[in-house]
Amino acid sequence: MSALLKLIELTELNRKLDPYYDWVKSEDSFELVVWEVNEAKAEYDKEDYNELEKEIWDVYWNLLILTNKLEDEGKINKEKAFESIFKKMSNRKSFLLEWRKVNKEEAMKIWNDAKRKEWYEESRLWNK
Repeated sequence: MSALLKLIELTELNRKLDPYYDWVKSEDSFELVVWEVNEAKAEYDKEDYNELEKEIWDVYWNLLILTNKLEDEGKINKEKAFESIFKKMSNRKSFLLEWRKVNKEEAMKIWNDAKRKEWYEESRLWNK
C-alpha cells in the first residue's frame, strides 16, 4: 500500500476515533490548512527541505481532515469532489491520459482551451 493510501486510511480512523475530530469544526480546519501551508512556505523559503517535507505532511493531513469535516457537516460529497477534480484536470491536462509529453506552450494551450470550453459550457448565459 502506498504511503498516500496509508495516510488516507489513517485520516478515516481519525474521523472515527479521535475525540478532537468530533469537537473541531470545518472553519477551524480551514485555519489549520492555511497555517500549515504558511509553515511549509517558510521552510521552502529557508531552503530547509527536511523541515519542508515534514510540513508538507501536515498540509496533506489537515487538508484530508478538512475534506472529511466538510463531508461530515453535509457541505460537500468527498467522492463527488474528487471525481470533479479528476474530470477537470483530465480535461485541462488531456495529454496526461494520452501518455504524451508536451512542451510548455502546448500544455498552456490545452489548459486555456479547456478553460474556455468549461466557461462556455458552464456559463449561466448559455444555460438558461
